[in-house]
Amino acid sequence: MKMQRRIKRDYRRLSPTKFLAFILAVRHSLTSNPNYPDSFWGANLALLQVLFEKISACEVAFRVARNGDRILIQAREKLMDEIVALLDEIASLLEAASVRNPDALSTTGFAITQEHKNHNNRTKQPLTASDDFTVVNLGEPGKALARASTVPGAYNHEIHINRGDPAREGDWFHGSIFPDATKMLLENLVPGNTFFRMRHHGAEGPGPWSPITSVTIS
Repeated sequence: MKMQRRIKRDYRRLSPTKFLAFILAVRHSLTSNPNYPDSFWGANLALLQVLFEKISACEVAFRVARNGDRILIQAREKLMDEIVALLDEIASLLEAASVRNPDALSTTGFAITQEHKNHNNRTKQPLTASDDFTVVNLGEPGKALARASTVPGAYNHEIHINRGDPAREGDWFHGSIFPDATKMLLENLVPGNTFFRMRHHGAEGPGPWSPITSVTIS
């Protein structure tokens, strides 16, 4: 029997007042969190920034809707729905990054649950590497699109980047984690020849790296 920590997605069922308190706690917890620095967010840093902007807008929406104006309340509810969608995406990224350090999830402001996983009745198949990982220059400054087939048991997909020697492990660094392996948009890349590799993440941690591919970034 193994314990596995997950982020509860119960925030969509919170009352408006409790929802506001919750998202303010998440914003506070993820601001300058040493467990999840800017290097962790990578290409998803813009996603976190959008969440923070929406939370600030939600604070204002709550204040102006206190008079009970129906239109203002509808605008607030629409903003809450947008925040829920962002929270779902960020929760998946945090879970994938915390497989090796599950205690870090308790610093995110999200509610955490522990699931009991019984592995006695069946043997889990280990994650395999995608053999069709590709990266394409989009022709825009610093942008590329990566794609790969997913594999059984994978729920997130990590890309590493290397602008030096691909044979040197120390030259590789974390690029980003994506929930969908078939559409991984990489942004803010440095122009020039760049190497990429990817691996899937599952319940037991990351799988093996894919073959390395390279592309010249505009």
